[in-house]
Amino acid sequence: MATYKSLSAGLNWASGLPPSGTTVVVAGGLEADGGVVLPHFVSSTLDGGGAVVLLSFRHTLSHYVHIMRKMGVALSQRSFTFVNGLVAADLSGLPAATRPHFTLREWPEFFAWLAAQPPSVLLIDGLCALLDLGHPCAAVVGFFAACQRIVEDKRGGQSGLVATLLADDFSEALARALIRRAHYVFSFEGLATGASSDVSGQLTVAPGHLLCQVPDAARGFKPALLHYRVADTTVQFFSPGQSSTVL
Repeated sequence: MATYKSLSAGLNWASGLPPSGTTVVVAGGLEADGGVVLPHFVSSTLDGGGAVVLLSFRHTLSHYVHIMRKMGVALSQRSFTFVNGLVAADLSGLPAATRPHFTLREWPEFFAWLAAQPPSVLLIDGLCALLDLGHPCAAVVGFFAACQRIVEDKRGGQSGLVATLLADDFSEALARALIRRAHYVFSFEGLATGASSDVSGQLTVAPGHLLCQVPDAARGFKPALLHYRVADTTVQFFSPGQSSTVL
């Protein structure tokens, strides 16, 4: 199951999603990939009748189709749109089922395309790759902010922004800037004792700087520290000291 019910319960998100119009920044590392939470946001949005736009700087569409299929979710018949951020790769020869719906080249062109979409949850996987491509931190923050304004201004359906990045010394300034523009911050880390068969790592969920601007959400939110275990068809989240085998 792609919707992680144990995560939803730990955050008191009945639908599995934060309030519409909010932003989540997901930071991970080499030992704890924050991307493991993306299937949860995809599935929760689609199950609620919403639409998803996934912009990836990390993988082709076939990667996500494979992961979601393992979790029992078929993307082909859902309100799911994939945007290719791997601009150096020619993906036009791929089968239609795994070909991107849009390719990110000129940023203004993408912003205009995104603004024309229905209310959607925009997922950006691997935002820090823009740093690797030579864009300065200020430009990447500007790209993020422009996407944020577009999706948060939409009404009539679930909308929001979820962005993942690799948190390291190179992306530290970017991570700090994004936290200042986020309502929620997910931080995935490896355990000091190392991963085991029962625990893959830990997740800290904290309020971002913007949560105070949404009083109802701020009152109902409690920061959380959860351990998690990555399985073949789901990811289990649980309180430290609780065994994942009892969930």
